[in-house]
Amino acid sequence: MSELFQAVIASEEKTDLRQFTSDLRVLGNKYLLRNDIVNAFATYCTKYEKPQQFHKSSHLSKLIYYVQEIILEDDSLCILLRPKIAGIEIVRLGDDLTVEQMTVQELLDVRDRFVNHFHPQEGDILELDFDPFYDYSPTIRDPKNIGKGVQFLNRYLSSKLFQDPRQWQETLFNFLGIHRYNGVQLLINERIKSQEQLSEQVKKALTFVSDLSEEEPYERFRLVLQMMGFEAGWGNTAARVHETLGILDELIDSPDPQALEAFISRIPMIFKIVLVSPHGWFGQEGVLGRPDTGGQVVYVLDQAKSLEKQLQEDIHLAGLDSLGVKPKVIILTRLIPNSDGTRCNERLEKVHGTENAWILRVPFREFNPKLTQNWISRFEIWPYLETYAIDAEKELLAEFQGKPDLIVGNYSDGNLVAFLLSRKLKTTQCNIAHALEKSKYLFSNLYWQESEEKYHFSLQFTADIIAMNAANCIVSSTYQEIVGQPDSVGQYESYKCFTMPDLYHVVNGIELFSPKFNVVPPGVNESVYFPYTRIEDRVQGDRDRLNELLFTLEDPEHVFGKLDDPQKRPLFSMARLDRIKNLTGLAELFGKSQE
Repeated sequence: MSELFQAVIASEEKTDLRQFTSDLRVLGNKYLLRNDIVNAFATYCTKYEKPQQFHKSSHLSKLIYYVQEIILEDDSLCILLRPKIAGIEIVRLGDDLTVEQMTVQELLDVRDRFVNHFHPQEGDILELDFDPFYDYSPTIRDPKNIGKGVQFLNRYLSSKLFQDPRQWQETLFNFLGIHRYNGVQLLINERIKSQEQLSEQVKKALTFVSDLSEEEPYERFRLVLQMMGFEAGWGNTAARVHETLGILDELIDSPDPQALEAFISRIPMIFKIVLVSPHGWFGQEGVLGRPDTGGQVVYVLDQAKSLEKQLQEDIHLAGLDSLGVKPKVIILTRLIPNSDGTRCNERLEKVHGTENAWILRVPFREFNPKLTQNWISRFEIWPYLETYAIDAEKELLAEFQGKPDLIVGNYSDGNLVAFLLSRKLKTTQCNIAHALEKSKYLFSNLYWQESEEKYHFSLQFTADIIAMNAANCIVSSTYQEIVGQPDSVGQYESYKCFTMPDLYHVVNGIELFSPKFNVVPPGVNESVYFPYTRIEDRVQGDRDRLNELLFTLEDPEHVFGKLDDPQKRPLFSMARLDRIKNLTGLAELFGKSQE
């Protein structure tokens, strides 16, 4: 970016840069964000009657495009630029138009000074840098591939292993030997003693199954494969076993990313999953609309059903039905003794429409029964989570009769509990943010002390950076959630560097190019959400009930207000009445639409 500054300073636009910075000081706002800066530049161009070309394609306009923040100090401007996605550059622009590079640490000091919490005479503030933890792990180079972690790892591993075939075969042999279900060996047994023998036996097994009928059930030739050294897990039919062994044979001879991905997707590795979602009223009826209880509950319930269905299909195709293998999914949430008519005081509840998915509720320890017997806001539950994780571990081990294979956290509190459980149980940890409060509340980290009593952001943001750096996998709904767009910062990107004045500085909070990030759009339940043209899928009883609720029902306990013109198209949105949900903006946008 220094070359853009030099281009401006070396041209006739130098005067415009000086005048523009002078005009910024007149605004009275000393901390300007991107929208403020863009609007101020547009106002400048109008005020001084600049041509359209200057506004859109001058050196100064190009420079303004990359600016994310400007902090005005007495004799200089601290400017944060974002020259590319997931990258920042910081400069100090003096009143004499001198340009000086700044470090992240210096930027954080400037932010502390802005809120009058810069106290160098009291010693150095705690500095957090997570970058060294990623020194020995592969990182993605191209920003376009951020969020495609699994694909990247397949390419990375296959290229590394291809360079050393012997190491690759040994690694593959060891990988196949570790798979068990409740102590029962899967895939290969002790008859195959080395990687060389594995290659030989794979070719023999391929010859054997190729002579069988494609639809021949695995059970009928299971004993023959066992004598060759192969246990259950390769397929449910001769055709499926032949396909899986064929991919393995190809991998042994010449590994490539596509074959590796295809093979891994067929290997039965996950049977027991925990979905952690502690806060709110977690239930299946009579809870939606209560505090802290909305989309996340629906998401996690749908996730449990979908995961069970996928695991059942994988287990069937792997030929593990004969061993009595059944997946189990547990939603770990909080038990609320004073349940207010809901089922949130029940320890165990089966998830509707599933065979073996359950809601397991574990109570908070009774440090203060007046609090722990009742619902507690998601912003207030932090003191209870460490002991909650200890108690939840015992309950999970009892329910699973062993350790889970995967623990998935949801939201900040669930991700922290998932971290504590995964660390103790040595289990794979996956995070799903749902919402990162730091990016929802403007300047929430900078003014954390002013809102600490209500929101406890010092605890939540600390939990976020611990959990996201410890996670093996982070699932994001979109690419933009991770690193935003060319002109806007992503939610995870906002954790890259920030200050919690008087508490700590984060100079490198997360490696955005880590393959742990994977974009998985959540999707929808197509039996509920479908095109309006599919009239035959609508339930008439539900339509009549909703029509009465919206237009004719007179019940002051459930209906507030009255529609003057019921013929107008209704706009439906379910959310708590909070400014952060921007319901007024939704209504305004809908009202202005010509359609």
